[in-house]
Amino acid sequence: MGGCETISRPSNIEATHWNEWLASAVDPGIIALNVVSVSGTTAYDYLFYGENVPRRNDGRLRDGVLKKYRHIEGLNWWCSGIDPLNDESLMQWGCMKPDRPRRDPNKIHKFIKYEHPLRVPTRAFFLAVTDEVWDSVAARYEKPISDCDRALGFWQWVWKYNIGVVICEGAKKAGALLTLGYAAIALPGVNGGYRNPKDEFGLPTGNLHLIPDLQHFATLGRKFTICFDHDTKPETIQRVNIAIAQSAKLLTACGSMVLVTQWNYPDKGIDDLIVGRGADVAHDVIRQALTVDQWQVKGYSRLSIDAALILNQRYLGELPIPESAKLILLKSFKGSGKTQSFAPIVAEAIANGQPVILLSHRVQLAQAIAERVGIPYISEVRNSETGILLGFALCVDSLHPHGQARFNAVHWKEPLVIIDESEQVIWHLLSANTEVKKHRVEVLNQLSQLFKNALAPGRGRVIVADADLSDLSPEMVMGLAETQVTPWVVVNTWKGQPWNIYHYKQTTPVNWLAALEDHIKTGGKPFIAVDCQKAKSKWGTKVLEARLKKQFPDRKILRIDSETIADPEHEAYGCIERLNLVLLEYDIVLGSPSIGTGVSIDILGHFTSVWGCFQGVAPENATRQALARVREAIPRHLWVARHGLGKIGNGAISFKSLLACERKRFQANLRLLQDASLIINSDEININRTALNIFIKMSCRINAGMIHYRNTVLEELGAEGHNIIDVLDNKTRKKLNNEITAQKNEVYDGECDSISAADTTAMTAAKYEALQQQRAKTTTERYIERKYKLEQRYGVDVTPELIKKDDSGYYPQLRLCYYLTIGREFVADRDRKLGEKMLQAKSAWLPDFNGGQLGLVIHALELFNIPNFIADDREFRGTDTDLVQMANNALCVKWQVKTVLGITLNDNDSPIVILRRLLKKIGLKLKYQGRDGAGDRQRVYRVVGADDGRDEIFQHWLSREAAPA
Repeated sequence: MGGCETISRPSNIEATHWNEWLASAVDPGIIALNVVSVSGTTAYDYLFYGENVPRRNDGRLRDGVLKKYRHIEGLNWWCSGIDPLNDESLMQWGCMKPDRPRRDPNKIHKFIKYEHPLRVPTRAFFLAVTDEVWDSVAARYEKPISDCDRALGFWQWVWKYNIGVVICEGAKKAGALLTLGYAAIALPGVNGGYRNPKDEFGLPTGNLHLIPDLQHFATLGRKFTICFDHDTKPETIQRVNIAIAQSAKLLTACGSMVLVTQWNYPDKGIDDLIVGRGADVAHDVIRQALTVDQWQVKGYSRLSIDAALILNQRYLGELPIPESAKLILLKSFKGSGKTQSFAPIVAEAIANGQPVILLSHRVQLAQAIAERVGIPYISEVRNSETGILLGFALCVDSLHPHGQARFNAVHWKEPLVIIDESEQVIWHLLSANTEVKKHRVEVLNQLSQLFKNALAPGRGRVIVADADLSDLSPEMVMGLAETQVTPWVVVNTWKGQPWNIYHYKQTTPVNWLAALEDHIKTGGKPFIAVDCQKAKSKWGTKVLEARLKKQFPDRKILRIDSETIADPEHEAYGCIERLNLVLLEYDIVLGSPSIGTGVSIDILGHFTSVWGCFQGVAPENATRQALARVREAIPRHLWVARHGLGKIGNGAISFKSLLACERKRFQANLRLLQDASLIINSDEININRTALNIFIKMSCRINAGMIHYRNTVLEELGAEGHNIIDVLDNKTRKKLNNEITAQKNEVYDGECDSISAADTTAMTAAKYEALQQQRAKTTTERYIERKYKLEQRYGVDVTPELIKKDDSGYYPQLRLCYYLTIGREFVADRDRKLGEKMLQAKSAWLPDFNGGQLGLVIHALELFNIPNFIADDREFRGTDTDLVQMANNALCVKWQVKTVLGITLNDNDSPIVILRRLLKKIGLKLKYQGRDGAGDRQRVYRVVGADDGRDEIFQHWLSREAAPA
């Protein structure tokens, strides 16, 4: 602190006031320059200098004002500062804090802690600083201070050098930040940075605008970091978030850059954080401030609706839901009995003859939950005493008239609708490539009608529950129901016993695997959660199972993934419903996301640890859910990828950007269909704006988590109260890495060989369709299904090499290349057929429709001259005129290239780099040939990869398209 040892308390500041400011970590010199203790009638001079203050004709304050403010005649401190709009003179406006505050007339149990000048426009606090503090700020921002600067003053210097500013709420917080070397401006309240002009009736009379103090500093390129308090009350959070959004919007419009701080510590203000956690923590908070887009995405994970019931208990138990409640929201920690709390509600509904429908996103999970709450799964209704009359559980994929349930929401009057793990159910509904994709529009229509029936007057109601429940779930329900109700919210704050999470922060999981094997060697019984299953995945369930069986042949190992739980010949078949019994028989268990949300492993004393290896395939909340499947607080060992793999759309985290991406693609696709003679009017197409908005918000949430996947997972685990312990093991284990790679090759090669050798001679289109619909499949049946699909897809012999290429995304590349070249004439007709389906339905799900249209992608590749670049065996140099022109054109429309082609271009990308990325879209590469022999010896490249057998496939596709229908 500048001057801390030389400045003692001035006589014009009472000891209590001096100590109060010191307790907020404010430099004594700043306190001495800005704070004064006042009392008696002198205090009135600070608050009542305004022209519009109510006064009698003789100039005395009116009796009502004197009575209201009599408390300031006692002891108060006053703080003002410097006026940057008036040559750095002392500012007349400021803030008074009485030792004995008055009661708030609108909230009788609250006191008004701070008083500001009456009927005077609020200003901001620009505290005067000592030379030592000024030097500290200059050092932080690496800016010089001249003699002229000293003469003009600190805040003029901040303005002149466009120094970044931290905006906080309250003068003491500004003082604490200035003490740490930040140029901090304080507002009297979170809404104090802007004006919202209104008339006497409270109606807007003008646009929102910054207060003059902030407008003066809102210069082009200046960085503002908004550092408001960390609140926990939902209503306060909502109010603060609105203020941040409004302030950020106005500052951004001036060309400034805006960041927003956040922290998970319980300390409320930044001064509390500095005092309680130390300066280094505060520096980290400011350094790690989020962009406005990142901060807004965080809001998509919050539940800001006021809770009617707040609990802090291990299990939810039976809930006192009032009869008037139509939409019930349950937010409670993983393993706190959310599902069990449904049972008495369901039992009462059935006893009263009310139909019940429970929706999930996984068949096995729906079956397990149905058994626990006392209703049949849809496939069991024939054996149920009540049949279909009183409801059932089912996967949302089947929520349509053509599904297993032959579902029609019109017949469901006043239903009880339950959605467990609602956030993941909704995301599955809006994004999954499972059966629901074929019927997504119809499922949304059915769900809309179901919600309307449940929320209409009567006994119907909707219950949604999730450990990570956010505002998006009720927004989805009420939006589809086209009605607004006041949700009845239960929040259980119980967090349970924290885990010790041993974090392996190396770039690959090799050291994690070494520790896992050491643990097993010493008698450990691990539960292992991973996010992939495929044989080509080095860290998936299949490869790890093979590795561990080889290393520990005497241990009983169970692999649970989407294949084994559906294979009648596997020991994991149908195990989800009886998991707590089955797992007791095994020493090592490997689980994929098939052991998903809603599954609770409650056995105690069996497993010794939980091991998680996550490549970033699933959203970060799914990773945390996977670690929590075992409820016992045994040690967790975690490796998680630095960055995620599954970004949505153009990868944006801005709602506006991602929504604009889908809408612009839709309009462009419609124009191409209209060019293909399809009469279509976008105004006649229902695009379900509620569902689309939820999809975009959830996509932003996922994309943001993928950017810094590891940090996000660890941050959220820390917020749940767990202890993160870094494992200090940097040993290089090449031998183990080579062994697991060889194991992967062995498993993958074996599976590809088996698929290639599968006998499909008896397979027909009808048998294939039946096999697809079949839920239980043996390994042999899966291999036959896969081979037949590839035979129909490519029209050539299915070799192990073709299978591997297909696994690596060969088909979409090949299809694009085909339609760009010899199949070009069929593009419009192909897309028109999809457009006709949309026209017939008069509705479309934009992400699916846009993803299914190829014309726009083909058109983009043609604009960049790709057909000509691959037409003959030419050589390429980075200086080729047509290549340079193409690259310049592409860089001019980088956003559109990202939106349409999914390719990220940077301004410093060379023409060769850009061409290489475009060629990758059609499965071709650029190969370096050497350098020119003379001159500037340019590097020479050729297009390669077209000799991979695609010509035979293209001819098959061509003959199929040319054949009469």
